[in-house]
Amino acid sequence: MTAGAGWLSVAERGSLLGMYFIVACHRILGRRLCAYLIVPVVGYFFVTGRAARRASLDYLGRLHRWSERHAANGSAARAPGWRDSFRHFHEFALNMIDRVSFFVGDTDEFEMVVHGREHLEHLVSAGRGALVLSAHLGSFDALRLVADAGGVPLNVAMFLRNARMINAVFTRLNPSRPLRIIDLERAAPQSVFDIRACLQRGEFVGMLADRVGVGDAGRISWVPFFGERAAIPQGPFLLASALKCPVVLMIGLRVNHRRYEVFVEMLADDVTSASEDRAAALDALTRRYTSRLEHYCLRAPYQWFNFYEFWDGPAASPA
Repeated sequence: MTAGAGWLSVAERGSLLGMYFIVACHRILGRRLCAYLIVPVVGYFFVTGRAARRASLDYLGRLHRWSERHAANGSAARAPGWRDSFRHFHEFALNMIDRVSFFVGDTDEFEMVVHGREHLEHLVSAGRGALVLSAHLGSFDALRLVADAGGVPLNVAMFLRNARMINAVFTRLNPSRPLRIIDLERAAPQSVFDIRACLQRGEFVGMLADRVGVGDAGRISWVPFFGERAAIPQGPFLLASALKCPVVLMIGLRVNHRRYEVFVEMLADDVTSASEDRAAALDALTRRYTSRLEHYCLRAPYQWFNFYEFWDGPAASPA
């Protein structure tokens, strides 16, 4: 398997019936009570999900060791254990409950605090489309709310295969406003044409750029992530170079049951396309992207939702 692509072999767990049960509880009891009701469900997935539990502990341990080495006061915190991993699972469940609220339009009680809104406003005023990169960190749906509030659609480019079940549920929640999805698993030229059309209309195209996808074996940057090398795909940056569009980083972190903080940063206003400079530029961008992921993972350590062996690739080739 391609380095860093372990997530492709992870099937969706659960069932449509289970998802609709959560939706029904959300509608009958409300989001706050549903957050308590979900605890036994989280417990089930925690106990039965050995691989996901192992990956959670691996990530939390790496983050702990890295932060311990870089602590300004040199103090050592307790090493993460199963309680921390359970909290990691629970944070994911809370994220899913909030997704239900976002999709049914129950957003009045959410407060979105946006840091760096001026970057979005500048792009909108100039009528420029942009590639919006995020990660499986926090809530991508919070980013869609922010983009919609600014009057710009946020299309989602994704590998649909591993999320068909959950996306089917969320589409049925609000059929009048379905997700605007560009399936990256189709023939590559068609996906690129769809993305280019969105950008030409001045729209945003969002991608979760922390997972290596199908066909990315030869387009990987090996970058340091919490002190050890990880495979990060170059595809999003190659796409920005080909389409000559700005690259924006957006991360939406859950603060509590009613507040999200959204962080917006410009990664690149224009990715150089000169062949002699492109390799260095792509590597620099992937390193900067990964460095910012480290920063936000430390800010919200339990909101990194990659429950597979992220650091599972072989050693980088000298080439």
